[in-house]
Amino acid sequence: MSGMARWSVAVLVTAAAFGVVAWISGAFLLPAVMKSGADRWVLAAGLGVAVAALATLWGHSWTRREGEASSGRGEQSAGSAAAASHPAGGERSITAGGDLTGIASTGDDATNIQQS
Repeated sequence: MSGMARWSVAVLVTAAAFGVVAWISGAFLLPAVMKSGADRWVLAAGLGVAVAALATLWGHSWTRREGEASSGRGEQSAGSAAAASHPAGGERSITAGGDLTGIASTGDDATNIQQS
């Protein structure tokens, strides 16, 4: 699925989430608790906005995650992108391009010792 199609789906899901939650809460759930129609629909709209915000967060992560996976980058950072052009020698070896600021372990019995 293309990036534009993914964003379109995310926008539609967000709009549907708002509409469904606002309608269900305003028409069915809140009338038993609140008698004022204006207040009821204001609260229903607020609930719809809250659910739409959660749907927006989901949609953003879904479109970004799938876009990175389809481009082949996955979880590769920008600093290690240069290292990908120089593959490591062994099957379980690593290659680091630029500054390696963390711990890099290979093998099943690797022991990490932090020195100050």
